[in-house]
Amino acid sequence: MNQSHLPNRFSLLLCILFLIPTLVFSQQEASEAKWRQALGGKVLSIPAAQAESVVMVTDDGMLRCYSYTGRLLWKFDAKGKLTPFVSRSREGTSYISRLDGTFMAINRSGRLLWTRSLPSPMIAAPLVGWDGRLFIPLERSMVCISASGDQRWQIQFDAALALPPVSDDKGGILAALKNNKVVHISPIGSVSSTILSDTPVVLLPAQEPEMPNKGPAFIMYYRSGKGELRDFDDFYQELPTLAGLPVAGKRNDTLVAILLDSGQVAVLSVTENKMLWSGLGPGKIGGETLDFPLNLKTNTRPYVIFDERGIYILRLSGAAGFTSDGRRLWTISIQGAASSPCFSDEGMLYSGGNDWILYAYKLEDRVRSIARSLYGPAPEGTYHLEIIADPQLTTDPFLYDESKLVDILSHIETLLKKGNIGPEEPASLALLMHIASAGQQYRGMPFQLQPAVQPFYRVWAIRLLGQLGSRETIPFLTNLAKKEDDNLVVSEIAAALGHIGLDPEGLALQTFDELIHSGLYRRDERVLVAITQSIAALCKFSGPPLSSAGIPYLIKLAEADMAPVVRKNAQMSLKSIMEY
Repeated sequence: MNQSHLPNRFSLLLCILFLIPTLVFSQQEASEAKWRQALGGKVLSIPAAQAESVVMVTDDGMLRCYSYTGRLLWKFDAKGKLTPFVSRSREGTSYISRLDGTFMAINRSGRLLWTRSLPSPMIAAPLVGWDGRLFIPLERSMVCISASGDQRWQIQFDAALALPPVSDDKGGILAALKNNKVVHISPIGSVSSTILSDTPVVLLPAQEPEMPNKGPAFIMYYRSGKGELRDFDDFYQELPTLAGLPVAGKRNDTLVAILLDSGQVAVLSVTENKMLWSGLGPGKIGGETLDFPLNLKTNTRPYVIFDERGIYILRLSGAAGFTSDGRRLWTISIQGAASSPCFSDEGMLYSGGNDWILYAYKLEDRVRSIARSLYGPAPEGTYHLEIIADPQLTTDPFLYDESKLVDILSHIETLLKKGNIGPEEPASLALLMHIASAGQQYRGMPFQLQPAVQPFYRVWAIRLLGQLGSRETIPFLTNLAKKEDDNLVVSEIAAALGHIGLDPEGLALQTFDELIHSGLYRRDERVLVAITQSIAALCKFSGPPLSSAGIPYLIKLAEADMAPVVRKNAQMSLKSIMEY
């Protein structure tokens, strides 16, 4: 009887032997690339994935973009050696820098939008603020510019950066310096700092419930494994000590994941101030560096992603995924990588090899449940800078006096030209919005007997709003355009929207549609020409799908029943977009 069952037992054993490798592969090790593409050079940057595409800097001076299925979408020749960093904005714009300090914005279609000269090359990837502003780290300073390339402020440090700056989760920046300082920089360039006992090796923002009225708090770990929760006043709390050298970390709400140099992953609760669990991720291999080197070779630094899907460890030797409660999802070993990999919202891992090949691995089928607009994730918050300005500024009964208007507008214009509006930005924004709308929004308000603001000053204010270049002024400008009855003011609003360049919610195009079909503006050449030029600027900035929505408007403006100057501008705009 036992012998008669031997074939069945043998078959069962074979099935188990065949199933075990499959189970181990799916849960622990994934190594077969879904696709690979030969590049024209070695990948310098950590790839940047967004909205089903990925971009990377290569050592032949090119920025390349691939779809998540492996199709080359475009490549951009920077005409010079590039630093090993790239960042992408919500609209899909890529920001890169040559070694000579030339900073470039490349749109979603791979076209150059603008360039700006920096005092020195950037030494870490730029951070993108909530309204599209960029924080660009240099060796001993940081520069803030708008999405259209206009400088807001520049902050000089008294020592070199020790780590790549990080977002403070409130729209500002945290940075560690080599003189043991941690610096907080607000979106408008206000600086606060504190001195530590040593230079941290991991710096993260913190949201401590017990300190709701305090300034920004931060979490940091030293080389010894000692951790602290601090703010920039007098708050201090020790965190659980780690059994090793911390090299990267990420916070999600009140949980913090820290990667040790050994490959160990430790997860702790800030509120409970205790370690929750630890697991083993990929270990260190040759070529990885801990310190922030000044030779611009930081593309091998490990880093951590911690979102609603789980915790992801990414380093030169490979990557690993964990659930937030410690279950390992997968691991992958990477041989011959030229830079640390990146993990996309679609579950794709991208790694550039020293063999000039880009490898893509499909590791998860889960997709992040985050709010999206035309392109990437929506901003985490809004600045509303005009709200924090002193309300007495806009209730001055003599604000509309002509000499005072000239002084105010001239002062703001000078600050913008010099690129140092900085902490004066909230007050300037509030004043500009007040002056721009004074012709109609503030009718019926106090001081009704004072003379109305002349269009000349309102146009001046709107032009300066465009130069500030904040995404958050778009709703104000579009609402103003719909209510305005002065064609000169409307045409300046259209020009300002084009200069800002951003239109993530499609508000500008929707407004232009209403104006084009409005009987009031249907034949006004100034308004229609300004709208034409603005639509072209918006299409160039964002590329498809916004350009696909904008081109039909240009075609309509190029019709025979339009004024000759309108038709000519529309035809030139269409040609420039097609060539672009």
